[in-house]
Amino acid sequence: METEKIIRLSVRNLVEFILKEGDIDNRISGTLDKDAMLMGGRLHRKIQRMMGSNYQAEVSLKLQLPCEGFQLKLEGRADGILLESEKTIIDEIKGVVRSLDRVERPVPVHLAQAKCYAYIYARQQGLKQISVQMTYCNLDTEDVKRFREEHTFEELEKWFLDLVHQYERWAKLQIEWEKRRDASIHQTEFPFAYREGQFDLAASVYRTIYHKKKLFIQASTGTGKTMAVLYPAVKAIGEGLGG
Repeated sequence: METEKIIRLSVRNLVEFILKEGDIDNRISGTLDKDAMLMGGRLHRKIQRMMGSNYQAEVSLKLQLPCEGFQLKLEGRADGILLESEKTIIDEIKGVVRSLDRVERPVPVHLAQAKCYAYIYARQQGLKQISVQMTYCNLDTEDVKRFREEHTFEELEKWFLDLVHQYERWAKLQIEWEKRRDASIHQTEFPFAYREGQFDLAASVYRTIYHKKKLFIQASTGTGKTMAVLYPAVKAIGEGLGG
């Protein structure tokens, strides 16, 4: 019996795949350079420490959903969960280089990420209502600007399942392509007569992939190293060993 395929996906990759938009101004939603990322991480931790004892930082969240032909396993980490009297607030922190005076609303893909965390948490905790907070911090001035909105669980569930349904259509195409690819790989044979030692090298590469180990190869020019590595690697992909 064929095991149902499990697709593992981060919440961030999900929302960016479905909702990512282009913008010539990337000072809010664009990719930060290495130094800015390090600074952003430091400010994340500083903001989290300032939020008090009711604030849980870096909360891991997971959810597995049945889809048509596969299981979708979503994983992510909320920057913070704030328990405020009768209210639960999911906090998503983003470092930006743009002046906060010009940040008039959350970036849609940022807000979507926080809403996914809110849905997962509300579902697991049985909450009927939950708040989502976007916290933007300027990397230079360390100024902070927040946006908060309330959601019922029903609102979030409808929105979230629609998001998953949009991804599901792409995932089914990917799964079908992989089946056709693997069927083609199964029919593929080594395209040349094996040179001396080439079969043993190819077998070693396959075993290394199978056992998730590392292999270092040194051989003289003309021994067929390239094909002896590529062929078993492709065959391993066809056997589901390429992950």
